[in-house]
Amino acid sequence: MEDKLITKDALGREVKDLSIIRWWGIDRKEIDWFPQINYDKCARCGVCFISCGRRVFDWDKKEDRPIVARPYNCMVACQTCLNLCPCGAIEFPNIEIVKKMSVKAKIVKKAFEIMKDIRDKEETLNSKETEIDPDA
Repeated sequence: MEDKLITKDALGREVKDLSIIRWWGIDRKEIDWFPQINYDKCARCGVCFISCGRRVFDWDKKEDRPIVARPYNCMVACQTCLNLCPCGAIEFPNIEIVKKMSVKAKIVKKAFEIMKDIRDKEETLNSKETEIDPDA
């Protein structure tokens, strides 16, 4: 599924609708994982807005503060903005939400399958290199 350009943010950066990308087979909008801003703590520094690569935040010019403009663009389990916020103004739901969704989506099993394919391909490539390598 292709990302769809929906707008540009206050810095003029392209914003795509990433909510259409399923997370391990689960519709992203079924997962309530996204930041909230506690404005009582927020210094309005803009670190969250500037650093989020998925354009979850935008800048409210009227209120001169960041806003969560595209919550479902947030990568499930990401907490980069929380970790970078100097004031502790970013809040997320309990991580147990993600853990329960991980079980529902069977991501560990799927990850093992993906990694097996990668390892098998790597092993095949290595064996072919050994056959061709004159220094072997």
